[in-house]
Amino acid sequence: MYAKRMAYVVFYQGKRVLDKLRKMPVDIAYVSKKQHYAIVYGDAEQEANLKKQLKDVKGFKYFGPSHLFDEGLNF
Repeated sequence: MYAKRMAYVVFYQGKRVLDKLRKMPVDIAYVSKKQHYAIVYGDAEQEANLKKQLKDVKGFKYFGPSHLFDEGLNF
């Protein structure tokens, strides 16, 4: 059974968002400490839940789908 996965971009300020991301059910692919963003992979059905959990974290700025994600690739 394949899970429908998506790549998301999370813009943040401070360390609290990264600590929260590590506890969430996502795979962190890349973290740019200089530009303050992270690329994470998660289930597409959980997008609303992930936004809801991050919304209350101090330093969180933006959560959205990555424009570089290609749905045609399936590993």
